[in-house]
Amino acid sequence: MKLKVTLIFVVAFLLCLAVSGTVLCEPVSEITTLTITSDPEGADIYLNGQKLDQQTPLTLENLQPGQEIELVLRKPPLYKKSIPKKVTVKPGKNNVFIPIPETWYYYMWLYLPTLLKAAGMTLFLTIIAVFNGIIIGTFTGIFRVVHNKLLNTIAGIYVDFTRGTPLLVQIFMIHFGTPPIIGHLLGTGNPVPINPFVSALLALSINSGAYVAEIIRAGIQSIDVGQMEAARSLGMTYRQAMRFIILPQALKRVIPPLGNEFIAMLKDSSLVSVIGMEELVRRAQVIITRTYRPTETWIEVGLIFLIMTLPFTRLVAYLERRLKTSD
Repeated sequence: MKLKVTLIFVVAFLLCLAVSGTVLCEPVSEITTLTITSDPEGADIYLNGQKLDQQTPLTLENLQPGQEIELVLRKPPLYKKSIPKKVTVKPGKNNVFIPIPETWYYYMWLYLPTLLKAAGMTLFLTIIAVFNGIIIGTFTGIFRVVHNKLLNTIAGIYVDFTRGTPLLVQIFMIHFGTPPIIGHLLGTGNPVPINPFVSALLALSINSGAYVAEIIRAGIQSIDVGQMEAARSLGMTYRQAMRFIILPQALKRVIPPLGNEFIAMLKDSSLVSVIGMEELVRRAQVIITRTYRPTETWIEVGLIFLIMTLPFTRLVAYLERRLKTSD
């Protein structure tokens, strides 16, 4: 009898241990949470169309797994409403990140300093290129009218080739075409790379020089031939007559066209972006690849070009009026 009682107690004890072990081994259910973050932070949260009284970052707790939630974030007045994002809650911890796009005017304001810095490079490049072009063009224009067949031929070939080929092709020829030639001349057998700034400056200067040459030639030929004859009758040489009589009068007439050449070169300088030159257009392209907002970026670039060219346009018009009055 005692043995039976003892066996009953042992079996009951083992059953209790088994039951208690099963309960203790059961995994504790993990709390389901959803953490909402945004860029920028501090945005209002709309959960299934209802606005919460809290802002990002925010962690929602005690959610039901499998629950579908639609999130919309807003941060007025500088940011637009985010694109609605649907989230299916999974057991455990859930994280969702939602970027908020800027409004168009705030976006343009944010990238204005970067674009203005690049515009400074564009303006600097144009000034140096036109300055070099005036020097090249002045000598070339004189060579086009002097009584020297060799100089006439060389100047004519340079002007015709430069004006007859696109500026983009000239940029490619200098930046990609000359490195192998330089390497061959140096005997290295390998192309010698050229800095994009140097290539851009050479291409723009050479191109500007050809157009300035035609402006100078037209200005010289616009002076009455009697001026030269009168200077020669006074005992001046051809060089003296050209230097003291013809050129001063011609320069007065070519100042407005030179201003127009500067404006045209300022706009054409955007082509150097194809060789990686960090000017205004190239900087805009980099910004677009990061933000995927081409409309606002190109509008801003166009406005910056307009702001840069308008003062020179007004200056050229003023010079034309003054010079016309003084004739």
